[in-house]
Amino acid sequence: MRVQSQPRPISSEIAPDSMGESAAGFGFLLVVSPAAGRLRRLPTARFHEGDEWVSPGQAVALVEQGSNLIEVKSPFEARVAGVLVRDGEPVQPGQPLVWLEGGGR
Repeated sequence: MRVQSQPRPISSEIAPDSMGESAAGFGFLLVVSPAAGRLRRLPTARFHEGDEWVSPGQAVALVEQGSNLIEVKSPFEARVAGVLVRDGEPVQPGQPLVWLEGGGR
């Protein structure tokens, strides 16, 4: 398998009809899938929602496309507030994968 690191699309704006406008004002950020494939969590049991902090550039998931793995990275230091897709589920480009909450530890 080949691991690729690509710039990841990030959605800092929350669509009012899907998540509510107020979420953007609380420092939450959705990290979205950069490509179609299957989600692979890193490692599977690592992110206990609300207990794990990630650093800028740290991989929070992988998107598997055949024999390629594309890293999905955190854009900044943040708390993992939630993982929105189960390991092995198919994902599409732009699909929200992980909720991050900004702010210091």
